[in-house]
Amino acid sequence: MSNKRWMRPAERAVEPPFFAVFRNCFQLSEPGVLRFTWSADERAQLFCDGERIADGPPRGTPQRWFTSTVELPLPSGRHVLTARLFAFGRNLTAYAQMSVAPGFFLEEESGLLSPDWEYQTCMGCSFSGSKTDWGSYAHLLTDEDFNWSALRGEGGVWRKPGFFEDRRALVPSELPPMRHEETNGFRRVGNTFLFDDYVCVYGDYEFSGAGEVRLRWAEPGCEPEALDDTFLNQSKPGDPWPVFSGSGDRFRLTGGQRVRWQDYWWHAGRTLEMTLYGNVKLESARFFRTGYPWKLRRTLSLPGDARLSRLLRHSWNTLQACTFETLMDCPYYEQLQYISDSRFDLLSLYELSGDIRLAENALRQFAEGQYSSGMLPCRYPTREHAQYHASPGELYQLHIPAFTSFYIQLLHDFARLRRNDALVCELLPVARRAADYLNSTLGEDQLLHAPGWNFIDWLDNWEAGIPPGCRYGEGCTLNLIHLLSLQQLADLEQCFGSTRQAALRQEQAARLEQAIRHTYWIDERNCFAEDSARSYVSEHAQVFALLALNERAVIPVLRSGTLDECGIAFSFYYLEACRIHRLDDLFARRRERYFQAAETPGLRTMPELFPNDWWQRSDCHAWGAHFLYFQFTAGTILDPIPRATLPETQP
Repeated sequence: MSNKRWMRPAERAVEPPFFAVFRNCFQLSEPGVLRFTWSADERAQLFCDGERIADGPPRGTPQRWFTSTVELPLPSGRHVLTARLFAFGRNLTAYAQMSVAPGFFLEEESGLLSPDWEYQTCMGCSFSGSKTDWGSYAHLLTDEDFNWSALRGEGGVWRKPGFFEDRRALVPSELPPMRHEETNGFRRVGNTFLFDDYVCVYGDYEFSGAGEVRLRWAEPGCEPEALDDTFLNQSKPGDPWPVFSGSGDRFRLTGGQRVRWQDYWWHAGRTLEMTLYGNVKLESARFFRTGYPWKLRRTLSLPGDARLSRLLRHSWNTLQACTFETLMDCPYYEQLQYISDSRFDLLSLYELSGDIRLAENALRQFAEGQYSSGMLPCRYPTREHAQYHASPGELYQLHIPAFTSFYIQLLHDFARLRRNDALVCELLPVARRAADYLNSTLGEDQLLHAPGWNFIDWLDNWEAGIPPGCRYGEGCTLNLIHLLSLQQLADLEQCFGSTRQAALRQEQAARLEQAIRHTYWIDERNCFAEDSARSYVSEHAQVFALLALNERAVIPVLRSGTLDECGIAFSFYYLEACRIHRLDDLFARRRERYFQAAETPGLRTMPELFPNDWWQRSDCHAWGAHFLYFQFTAGTILDPIPRATLPETQP
């Protein structure tokens, strides 16, 4: 595909952040079908005669930048195709947005468009970051000079664009178009919109009059009778500001014409606070739900079991809200694709849908983020990737050692499906480099001392999710996670690689197991400590001892209920260990925590943490939706890759 047809504003001074609208005016003497392939950097929305027809491209990486296709039947007459390009730059763009060089690309196949393109840079506006939905794109602030007619190809001053050659790899997206379905599932109380469910929606508004409009979204919802100042001024535990705060989107209107605003990115949550100043009047408001177009093949309503049915519905609502062109940890805040979170999502989705395209995309994108050292970023794509180097003991940064191990397990999960063996073979070298990287951080004690943010789980008495005494990339749980990854890498090698490599990984696993038992095992308590001083014990190491070592001696201390509990994310492994070892009483006890989360007043999704009074950030977090996996799966994460029809491995 030719890459020479990239357009951008011709003014050399135009650099991110900016909006630009490109237009193509064309005439059809008879009905026809407009067909073209397109892309944009950072992102664009396409309109024909003022109506939205597409947005994208799907979030890509510098290694694979995606294209989308449009096929649009049109009647005879005059038409205007416009593309609203936005490029916010590294400081204001979404955390999951990458960029190579801002611009708009189009290659037509139908021959209906004019050869003449024009554009205008949208003046009369500025952009603002947010302290609430901080991981998303910047908010828009307009003033009196903003051209509200640009999407129809009208108003303002139109110029010839600049063209440039771009050598990035353009790849047709294999993902389906995201949903764009109008919803009426909301109630308006004054100028506040209360949604029945947690939604991810594009807004489409019309206003008249002179004054200002401010739009602010928040995650919490309420019933109309509960809408008061207490609700509007509330804060979540651990957060320093109200949930309705920050600038939001703000429009200044002159009253000269009725104006229409169509969101350039979707918003998430259950409540929209609309504030009107002056004599501005809302003429209409429409909302269009978006997200990955899953086709559910399981029944979530179980007659006679209202609690479980609610838990399953809340979990499915969560997955729907957290799956877009990538997997996302949470739709309101970060919108980032994390390795560990993605594993939970995909294990559930394998059971709920036969569609594996998002899984294939995630596996490839994580691989594309791998550094030359073999280290994997904990999240990818991300604007933070370039020039990053992990340092020992850091907090909240891009490398989480356990997540590099979890990638190997993520690949093993996918390999067990036997749906795309070629992709597994393609990514096996990535898994090898990841294991080799972690092995390179083994110390004289033969245990990991990995640089980065040694996050394991969110607990109120752990610093930044790090177990006590494990800040500098060590700890029993981390080493057990790596041990299981080596075991599963050996299984991958046996099936798709070489028996020699499989034997090597088994030897490495055996040495690591010996070091773990020597350093962390407490004889008098029959359990594993988390730190090398053997001063702290939690559920986490016992859970992975059951998974990676089959060490049943830890069951009594796990059953005692005296240890710090796994959070909602790590409880996935707790439940899996209980299921594999038939610890039905412990499984039922932990399941009760999920029921309580699903029964939290006001929630329609699964939260980031089990209910508590010390921190409740996200009302919708994908890593809490994994009870779907336990309800529907017939296998376990420890199952080997099915050997049927496998080719012979190399010696």
